[in-house]
Amino acid sequence: MGKKRKQRKAIKVSPKKQRTNEITVNSPPTSAKLTQVRTYWLFGEWQRMTAISEESLASDNDRATIALLVCSAHQQMNDLSATRQWARLAIQWGVTPNQVARLLAAGVHNAFGRIAILREDTAGISKHFTTSTQLAQMQDTDTGTVARAKAAQEAKALNLALPASLLNDTDSRSSHHVNDGFYRAFEDKFRGSREEIKRRVSIYLPFVRPIAERHPGVPALDLGCGRGEWLEVLKDAGIDSDGVDQDMGMLDGCQALGLTVKHGDALEYLREQPNASRICVSLMHVVEHIPFDMLRTLVAEAKRVLVPDGILIMETPNPENYTVGSCTFYMDPTHRNPLPPPLLAFVPEYYGFERVKVIRLQEESYIQSKKHFNVEDFLTGISPDYAVVAQATLNIQGGSSNEKEAWERDYGISLPTMVKTNSKSQNDNM
Repeated sequence: MGKKRKQRKAIKVSPKKQRTNEITVNSPPTSAKLTQVRTYWLFGEWQRMTAISEESLASDNDRATIALLVCSAHQQMNDLSATRQWARLAIQWGVTPNQVARLLAAGVHNAFGRIAILREDTAGISKHFTTSTQLAQMQDTDTGTVARAKAAQEAKALNLALPASLLNDTDSRSSHHVNDGFYRAFEDKFRGSREEIKRRVSIYLPFVRPIAERHPGVPALDLGCGRGEWLEVLKDAGIDSDGVDQDMGMLDGCQALGLTVKHGDALEYLREQPNASRICVSLMHVVEHIPFDMLRTLVAEAKRVLVPDGILIMETPNPENYTVGSCTFYMDPTHRNPLPPPLLAFVPEYYGFERVKVIRLQEESYIQSKKHFNVEDFLTGISPDYAVVAQATLNIQGGSSNEKEAWERDYGISLPTMVKTNSKSQNDNM
């Protein structure tokens, strides 16, 4: 009978009680401060976190969760007194002791991961940073991506490089055979020829060239530069630029063309750039490959790095096109999820960019002149790609007419455009 009672008691544990074992950093951030601190934790920015004071959190609705994360940061800095102080504060503000224990256990595995880096223990690096992320229960992030980012950050702090085998296993495009040329061959076959892509990305020159003229010698930066088509277009236009990518197969091709590129992580490289040091930051078909939290961080960092009138360009597949959203987007096995244009456009708006424009791209030329659209057009004719172009500061002195025209003109084909065209066609035929 005793055993049966114990079984019944276990079955009666409510979902609400079970949820108290989860660390509250799982919940969607409800304050800008929590978003910032959570990002610091994800990427091991311990010193920034330990600079946070109790007084600065007094009126923050998320102070309990923030205090828990700060407690973990002090643990990583080996300040046991501050760790205990912030643990008590987190519990006082509403965090459970079990939540504190889990996050501190995550910190222990993070420390073991650092030891594994020193020993060049590839299996240990992967094991401990993955376990650290899992213990923290960051359920709205990709565990592998975060674990790799944390490992890279800790290795950098130790002035060491991760083992080559681990780098091959942790490329941002999730390829386990980065150096065998698969992804380069994939892009050559499915994305389009180099000349075709150069033609496509040249549409951004009217946005960038006037800024380059106002800031002579200030370069552009292409994150995830891939085969380097945009870098080559900028070079041909006389605009200084450089790029960063983690795929050595891609970078070999760029270097053969005399382009300035670096092997590395896009976010880390962006963080290394000084304030107001770039006229343009671009991400051509990158945002669909990364976690949304990382996208937000990239956009916020881009705002810091850009000159006041600099621009951010983010090009990505357009899920408004039904064939793209339901099929061709998933041709690339490293894509995460489509990003609807209003969502991607909101990110730079939120982080303070004063002018944001959605540009729909790459529709078939014949579609522009049609007076009536059929079912096939509605399924396949909407622009298959789009870009968000965002300018840090709207008040520009000496803007050219070409620049003004670039911002004011309409681009591409959208569903409302098709509906409006068909409605006009019906009215004309009545």
